[in-house]
Amino acid sequence: MLHPSLSTSTPVLSSAVAEDPPRTLAESVYRQLRQDILNGHLKPGGKLRFAALRTSYEASMSTLREALSRLTADRLVIAEGQRGFRVAPISLNEMWDISRLRAEMESLALAEAIDAGDDAWEANILAALHRLLKLDDRRGGTPSMLTEQGAILHKQFHWALICASPSVWRLRVIDVLYDQSERYRRLQTSYLSGMLNSAEEHREIAMALRHAELSRRASRNRDGGGRAQQVPSRGPPYPSS
Repeated sequence: MLHPSLSTSTPVLSSAVAEDPPRTLAESVYRQLRQDILNGHLKPGGKLRFAALRTSYEASMSTLREALSRLTADRLVIAEGQRGFRVAPISLNEMWDISRLRAEMESLALAEAIDAGDDAWEANILAALHRLLKLDDRRGGTPSMLTEQGAILHKQFHWALICASPSVWRLRVIDVLYDQSERYRRLQTSYLSGMLNSAEEHREIAMALRHAELSRRASRNRDGGGRAQQVPSRGPPYPSS
């Protein structure tokens, strides 16, 4: 699991970014299909024909159906009754709607995480940041987020920021929204590669969060060690990258 120090009630990231290898063929095919949808190899709105999928993913019909059913639940694939499956389409209105909802939900979760987070939460953020910075160093001038590994580490970092939120359902919704926004981000990388947030910008996010955490602890000390009475209404800067 990504966060073994957290309560078992805390939702983990979707299996597409899990560090453990897939345990079944269906899980492996699901991850491959999911990545190919997110990175645009399978085009939005495109028909998913079983004959082509069997050849590309070397999987049986039953395995493909299981994987596609999971992707339908992720809202990355649309089931069309007797006509099969299709990659979910995209639209400008949906992109803005996802971006707005994600910003609202993550701001609330981040404020809750700042209030509830402990030393293990803080250490997890720094570890996730370290992995992201190391990948940037290895890639040199190529933005790490243009790679599959970079996208995984990017999500793990953003998840580390908010995972101390006590709201399980909020975190589940954010996980879905993140993947949907990631789909749009990856589809734009060929045009916006020079504008992508670097790992150094994520270092600034972590340091801002660290400052907010120290301020919270100082406030608690001034209050005689009692728990803060209100969740902060705003957290540190949190870009929608």
